[in-house]
Amino acid sequence: MTETLLDNQDHDSPWKEALELRFPEFLALLFPNVFALIDWQREVTFLDKELQKILPNAQNGRTYADKLVQVYFLNGQSHWVLIHVEVQGEPEVDFAKRMYRYNYRIQDKYDKDVISLAVLTDTHKNFRPSCYEFTLGGCRILFEFPMVKLLDWQDRLDELHHSDNVFALIVAAQLHAKLNKQPAQKFDAKIRLTRLLYQRGYEKVQVIELLRLIDWMITLPHNLEIQCKQIVDQIEEEQQMAYMTSMERIAMQEGRLEGKLEMALKMINRFNLSVKEAAEEASVSVNDLMDYLKKHEQPKQ
Repeated sequence: MTETLLDNQDHDSPWKEALELRFPEFLALLFPNVFALIDWQREVTFLDKELQKILPNAQNGRTYADKLVQVYFLNGQSHWVLIHVEVQGEPEVDFAKRMYRYNYRIQDKYDKDVISLAVLTDTHKNFRPSCYEFTLGGCRILFEFPMVKLLDWQDRLDELHHSDNVFALIVAAQLHAKLNKQPAQKFDAKIRLTRLLYQRGYEKVQVIELLRLIDWMITLPHNLEIQCKQIVDQIEEEQQMAYMTSMERIAMQEGRLEGKLEMALKMINRFNLSVKEAAEEASVSVNDLMDYLKKHEQPKQ
């Protein structure tokens, strides 16, 4: 029962967040040809509202992580890029047809050129859709799209672990989550990725962002999660990168509710965490944190 729950964990949400936080790095790692076309000095805009009007909700329990992004090419032209991540992990017969439909619907509604990119996170090595073709009575449609199969990186994990591209650790986390079935294997993988993250010398906000994504993708049983957090504390001390002040850490260790709530408030203000996320990080209830915010948040001008 536990194994089934772990296998069905929420993988689409971290992908959606990762794509928005690290879009250039995502393209540079997985779609370098598209990355090379874009003028990264110009603004990148995520079109979530436009995408919601076009794409239906996932059916039959399937899970997708879709992003529609407006970019500018080096030639000055504006284009839309549709990123489709197949997260559920099972082959779909009509996947290529659905990619074609999504591309056509966006072009039809907004009259925009659209590049469709597919990322497959499943573990079925022969499932590799990259084109949709229809031929009948002399009428023919051929739609081809770039596709990346994360399973192809399985034998390149060391390359991912040592890559300078921060998105490589996200791909590695997804592979470990999919391929490592035993909790002990996932525990070892999570510790290794965490240690690598601290050794890179990233800025504080970057480390927190990536730690959250890795933690989201690789879930552990409660007892191993506690051990993992203890080792993370040790890693922080080894790298001299602790992200709480000594007084904040003392307050957390003593278990004082006021100290925990104060820490949660700082997480919200500094790192833009949601109330629920900050409450989980600080080990306080959402209701206690909401009451604390009402008393201590400054009114917006």
